[in-house]
Amino acid sequence: MPHLLQWLLTAHGYDVLGFADAASFIDGNHLAAIGCSLIDLRLGRDSGIEVLQASRRRGHDAPAIMISAYGDIPTAVRAVQLGAFSFIEKPIDNDKLLREVDAACRRHVEICRHYGRAADALRKFGGLTEREAEVFWLLVGGAATKEIAAKLTISLRTAETHRGRVFDKFETQGLDDIVQAAFHLRDLFG
Repeated sequence: MPHLLQWLLTAHGYDVLGFADAASFIDGNHLAAIGCSLIDLRLGRDSGIEVLQASRRRGHDAPAIMISAYGDIPTAVRAVQLGAFSFIEKPIDNDKLLREVDAACRRHVEICRHYGRAADALRKFGGLTEREAEVFWLLVGGAATKEIAAKLTISLRTAETHRGRVFDKFETQGLDDIVQAAFHLRDLFG
């Protein structure tokens, strides 16, 4: 992060972590932190879109504000599809940036309160077998156990067993928790 942006955000009360490169950001961002990420679309030889994808796969669920001097509509759309909160073009309007950072941080609080944390959802989803993952997505889509059995051409008893394992691995008794976890997983695996 350029020192000027870091200074601006710090001066407005934000705790700021700057990273020298994409790998440092992906490995060093704190999964438990509440806030947002500022990611430049061009990071030397790395693409900001690829960095956003990699950070999402690691469980980073903070809204990302993408920054670029070379913004185009397809790139902005792709960034938003991957969960980017907004897209700011250079030269950066400081007031607009501060408004976006404030809104993104507030959104992250809402996401965590309503959907839990992405790292937890990823850990639980990673424990599913391939068949259980299929059942997970059918459950998220609203399929009843009988429909799951028919769609996967398995017996009702086998569908019930897989459904039970999904619930066990997600440590829940209710479908709401499964659907909430899907919020973090949909763009990566859905």
